[in-house]
Amino acid sequence: MTEATQKIGEHKTEASAAESILEMVIVKEDEIRRHVARAENEAQRLIEEAKMDSTSAKREAASAETGQSEREEKLKGARAEAEKVMSEAVARSEEIRKKGMKRVEKAVKIVIEGVLPPR
Repeated sequence: MTEATQKIGEHKTEASAAESILEMVIVKEDEIRRHVARAENEAQRLIEEAKMDSTSAKREAASAETGQSEREEKLKGARAEAEKVMSEAVARSEEIRKKGMKRVEKAVKIVIEGVLPPR
């Protein structure tokens, strides 16, 4: 193998590694999006469930004030739980996105080095 052919092979290998890293980043981002979507759906379900529970409690309440108080308390709890789930999902996705961004820079560098001739 000539030296030029060997260098071309090395550049292809580096480019392949960069593509692999980019693919991993994309896969991880998709995973994060799915996780956030699930968290949003769960939060929405909790809110809807709390609304139904509060509506039921309100009907059973002896007075309108008692029913309203129970409804607000349950909605507050459901919103707090939904916010907790969302904040955890956002924090996790941000952490993974930061790691991915570090990898993207390295991948871009590898791709550039693979495309440009050595100095």
